[in-house]
Amino acid sequence: MHQAMSYRQRPITLWKLVGAIILSSVSATVAADLAASNAPGTLTVRITAVGDARHKAPPRAGLDARRWQINNTGQFTIRLRASGPMGSVAPAAAAKDHEIMDKWERKMDACKGNESCEMQVQGQMISDPEYHAVMQRMGGAVQAEAASAAAARQGQQVWMANPTDPSPASGSLAFNVVETSYGVVDAGGKGDTTCRWTGKLNIAPNSPESKVGATVLINASTYEVRIPAEAFGMKLTESCSSTKGGAHGPSKNQKYIPLIGRSPPRGVKHFDQLLTFRGPAGSSGSPQLSGKQTVTTEWLDANNANPIPVKVTIDWHFTARAR
Repeated sequence: MHQAMSYRQRPITLWKLVGAIILSSVSATVAADLAASNAPGTLTVRITAVGDARHKAPPRAGLDARRWQINNTGQFTIRLRASGPMGSVAPAAAAKDHEIMDKWERKMDACKGNESCEMQVQGQMISDPEYHAVMQRMGGAVQAEAASAAAARQGQQVWMANPTDPSPASGSLAFNVVETSYGVVDAGGKGDTTCRWTGKLNIAPNSPESKVGATVLINASTYEVRIPAEAFGMKLTESCSSTKGGAHGPSKNQKYIPLIGRSPPRGVKHFDQLLTFRGPAGSSGSPQLSGKQTVTTEWLDANNANPIPVKVTIDWHFTARAR
């Protein structure tokens, strides 16, 4: 997002930020073993994201060091359906949709690659009902086009969230992020300050969080599962205390806290490179798949200077019926 994009490119990028469906190809399978179109499938996921890092402050920073501790968890279930062959149904975006997407494009480009600024813009987008309306319309079109392309590959089976389902996902998320600044200098000398962002988010019906998607591609020998863990986050209000002044109580300062981290680790371009899992499969028509993997993401401090590695463990299970 360091370069400006046209609205035809930007919606897909922004959709990824709030739960896009990322599709990749797998080898062809035997059509006779495919599930019927619209056959149901369920993907259940449990996530833990844990990080702990301390960085020494640079000279004249007004403090000695800063430590970040992250302990977030999530569990959710996404209803999927098997997709059959279909033609392209992507509609031309309406002028109003262009206007809305262009607005967010300008805001994102104005950040000029600043991670903190981009996270703030993302939080604003998540609170914008007009943006979500556009994403719903575009999401259905993107899913349909992807399913059409996949089905064209001689029996490749695709499960995805139903674009007409108002709440394909359900579950809950819990956040606990602590930032401690040591040796903070003020008029009274040095002291330590600790700020916390804690909270729980239930994925309610018809909420933006309930509209995220996942994708399963499968054949008789291999599977590929795309889990949209990077889509989840929550705005939380900080609560701070200091060794000199005691508890400050909740403040008006809010921060968007992502469930698994702010960015992939350095050297990795996209979250989908981390959150796509592959392996051997059995039946294409009624698969029972499960896996548990640990990947690493990153948080960055307010100045994008200090990376905080986050160990993300994803435990998932997919089950589907042929009919």
